[in-house]
Amino acid sequence: MRYAIGSAVISACLLLGTTGPSIAQAASSQSKSGAAVKTADVKASKTYAQSTVDRLNVRTSPKLTASVIQMIGKSGSYEVLDKQGDWLKIQLSDKQAGWVFADYIKQTTKGLKSGVTTAVVKTRAEPSVVKITDVTNLRKGPSTEDDIVGKAQPGDTYPILDKKGDWYRISLGAKGTAYVADWVVSTSGGVEDSGTKTANAASGRQVYIYHTHNRESWKNVATQTKGSSIDDSKVNITLVGDRLGTALQKKGVSAFTADDDVTERLATKNMSFSQSYTESRKIVQTAMRENASLGYFFDIHRDGDVPRKQTTVTVGGKTYARVLFVIGTGNADYKANKQFAEALSARLDKKYPGLSRGVLMKDKAHGDGEYNQSLSPNSMLLEFGGANNTLQEALNTADAFADIFAAYVGTKKLSV
Repeated sequence: MRYAIGSAVISACLLLGTTGPSIAQAASSQSKSGAAVKTADVKASKTYAQSTVDRLNVRTSPKLTASVIQMIGKSGSYEVLDKQGDWLKIQLSDKQAGWVFADYIKQTTKGLKSGVTTAVVKTRAEPSVVKITDVTNLRKGPSTEDDIVGKAQPGDTYPILDKKGDWYRISLGAKGTAYVADWVVSTSGGVEDSGTKTANAASGRQVYIYHTHNRESWKNVATQTKGSSIDDSKVNITLVGDRLGTALQKKGVSAFTADDDVTERLATKNMSFSQSYTESRKIVQTAMRENASLGYFFDIHRDGDVPRKQTTVTVGGKTYARVLFVIGTGNADYKANKQFAEALSARLDKKYPGLSRGVLMKDKAHGDGEYNQSLSPNSMLLEFGGANNTLQEALNTADAFADIFAAYVGTKKLSV
């Protein structure tokens, strides 16, 4: 799929490009929706930020390619320290601050101090036990910068002793205590906050987003263009996947975005590029075993060196990377996947005319032929544009796809 099937998916914030003007242009072209923070002077009086999604990346600097230092959820309230373009700098703890994208922040002057949970949660019975939902590190303190003191496995449970912001302090019995992030646990024994309720109510309905060809990039930013490769280790299709996941959460659809570097895994195991789907299949199977609530599986790509006029459309004055739905006939039950793809393609074209490139059927003579789609009838490979599109165009498409998928889920009475 390296030539005909590209990659796509986004980040918990937005934008970026390459260097110079392209990055600045991406950052400035971000959507100024009603969810965006108003341009009030945050220095005039204390202002607090609350995430409007369950998982929001906090970064070391105000740009999409900056390192993630923590994730925050809806339960925390953080003092705003600074504003730069579409980014807000928030106080995470006494010693740590970071940047979040303003589109996913609700700003208030009546918020609580950083690290304190909201009053609504405090007035109700607190959960007494956490159950680990993903392989995660147990830390000495409530931050990803604190030392790792252990590792927890999906299904492990621990008594809750306290909560600091988006971190639970848990008991390890004779081994003492540790902190675990609230975005990798479910809770019980009390009334859960809205974020946890959303996750737990989504049995069989959550979206899992991953990237078999995770380093696929675009010609205007790619640093690796040897042979037929148009790749980049940082500015790549995973940013589009992250964006899709965050956009879905914003619309009330629970979504998980995998951060596995399939390219690196292949290199470590001395496997060839042609084995990419074999490796990504293991990732999806592991996720399915560890989380029974997963019901939809999207492998995000970008198409190859296809002429830009074939992969681009303008709708309502905004330019999008067109979506190609790829279904593998090597899957014995491919007709169910095909029906799923056709339903979404029709909805996409109805609301965003021309955004869908249709459904492409591929057998083993023209690619992998199966694309891990035998794992679920609600599994698809999605190509967001091609190598001649831009990151921003693919991000726009991620928002549009989240829009129509949320509506589709609602009609199936599976909204979360």
